[in-house]
Amino acid sequence: MALDNKNTLHIRCGSDIEVGLRDAGFEGDFLDFSDPYCQGPVHDLPLAAFMEERAHFIASAYHLPFADVQARQQARYDALRQAAAYNDIVLWFEHDHFDQLILAYILKHLHEYRDMPPVELVCVHDYPVLPRFTGLGQLGPRDLVSVWENRTEVGAEQTSLGAEVWRGLTADSPAALADLVKAGTPAVPTMREALDRHLDELPSTRHGLSLTETLSLRMLAEKSNVTAGAIFGQLMLRYEPLPYLGDLMYWYELERLVEGGAARIEKDADDWPDKTLSLTELGERILMTEEDWLDHMPATRFVGGIEITPGQPVWRRNAKGRVVLTNG
Repeated sequence: MALDNKNTLHIRCGSDIEVGLRDAGFEGDFLDFSDPYCQGPVHDLPLAAFMEERAHFIASAYHLPFADVQARQQARYDALRQAAAYNDIVLWFEHDHFDQLILAYILKHLHEYRDMPPVELVCVHDYPVLPRFTGLGQLGPRDLVSVWENRTEVGAEQTSLGAEVWRGLTADSPAALADLVKAGTPAVPTMREALDRHLDELPSTRHGLSLTETLSLRMLAEKSNVTAGAIFGQLMLRYEPLPYLGDLMYWYELERLVEGGAARIEKDADDWPDKTLSLTELGERILMTEEDWLDHMPATRFVGGIEITPGQPVWRRNAKGRVVLTNG
């Protein structure tokens, strides 16, 4: 029995399963639609302005040529707009907030079209792989067929949730997303946990660090003079509750910690994985809540539509998961 047909579009936020799908016998087209909404500004703008803002962030944060980033973005968004031409669409996503925020955008996009073809969702929360399930890219062809067999239909309930999540993500307050976390997201059950993890990237009320920044400094506190590549590996395998970062995304996080003086490069190298880092005295004081990271943070950062600027009123998250607006 055929798995799909040549007029099926498979959408994934990355290219990690493209070969696996081919090897499994899927015949349809493949679209890598990946825009890391979990980092950088995500504002409610007309599409051209939205893509321009995102391309500038990606090029700057990940040290990529702007023209190349812009061209890839244009091709991806154009291809998504043409998705209605297919007979069937299959969405392939996992449970982390890199994937789920992109899924929300795609569901929001589908919500805006009346005449979309049938859409199905493969959404994987866990799978028996060692040492730990972190993404669909770990699955072989037979595994991909197995998770595909458990796909679910996408209807108005799912696309409405996508639109609601997207409104919350692009807002300048986390209140709407916090309400969704509290209420749950039964239309897409994995969305709730992902949104909860996304809100953990707000500054902590204790020391101003996001969860990613906190985990990074804690690892450096445990072991000094460690390579960035080793830190990234440990973050994915042991520390991060919901692994979502790619390597370029993580180097952006480390670079900010170094620029703000919380971490120090002890041995430089051309490539980030080979740089050796250690925790500074300032980093220790921040972890001990004797200093606030926002007093040292090198530049504005964004959590979706929320701007975090030193010296300005800022949304933070406390240990109980509540979001609060503070004076700085």
